[in-house]
Amino acid sequence: MDLLNAFRIYRQVAHEQSFTRAAERLNLVPSAVSRQISELEKWLGVRLINRTTRALHLTHEGHRYLEKVEQIIAQVDDLSDMRNDSQQVRGRIRMTAPMMMGQYVLPELLASFRRQHPQVEISLNLINRKVDLIEEEVDLALRAGYLDDSSMVGRSVGELAFKTVASPEYLARCGTPLAPAALSEHDCLINPALSSARRWRYQVDGKPTLIKVNGSLEANESLCLRDFALQGLGIALLPALYVTRGLEQGDLVEVLADFAMPPLPIHLLHPSQRLIRPAVRALADHLVAALRQQPIDQLAI
Repeated sequence: MDLLNAFRIYRQVAHEQSFTRAAERLNLVPSAVSRQISELEKWLGVRLINRTTRALHLTHEGHRYLEKVEQIIAQVDDLSDMRNDSQQVRGRIRMTAPMMMGQYVLPELLASFRRQHPQVEISLNLINRKVDLIEEEVDLALRAGYLDDSSMVGRSVGELAFKTVASPEYLARCGTPLAPAALSEHDCLINPALSSARRWRYQVDGKPTLIKVNGSLEANESLCLRDFALQGLGIALLPALYVTRGLEQGDLVEVLADFAMPPLPIHLLHPSQRLIRPAVRALADHLVAALRQQPIDQLAI
């Protein structure tokens, strides 16, 4: 049995949760995929996958072995890159970032990197949820928030501040909230894509406090919520770069500034147990340098 090939097949089956789909991806017949998994299970002495007529699921041991298998594959790929040319920047990089950063921060930075390194392919996945870099085989991630995962290596690239805003028209019509608790009396603009969509965080009596909010308008995109606020439809809690121009022009007014939370740190992450390939290192260095030179919190859109 080609052990490394079996590892790659097992990883594909685990990700696809289907022998048939994995076989299509690998350009194999399903019977060959099934046979490889059976031989791998026999070699390991454990059952990796529970099979039924309708679906398959990893066993507890299957999940444990999958993490180790992915580490081995990544290390072998890294060694292969080094063997081919340790100085040449080439290959495919998988990256993830929040929607906001992908729309307004990264395009220019990635374009300048590609002009320098045309042999690098970049796959950028814009998603607001917290991505598991190891399980989903992601090389780099931009993430706002405090680091709580020791399996990640993080490099600081800036901060992301949030401001609570409304239009002068709305405040004249509905009044100005003087404390976070007063938001219960207001029409708040909700982003359902956030994990705490109806719980806004403020500093109250020196402590982080979640404030329950409600509203008649929802949108899963911050630029849309900003435009709702500009139209006088409610109060919005948004990243500062979305509202800086509106505040400067007087189209928006910041409220509850004395209760605002400190800015969230932004980090560029990669898995600590994965050898970092030359292309990934080059892109990471490029992004860190560019984002430190042009801080995200100084942008206005």
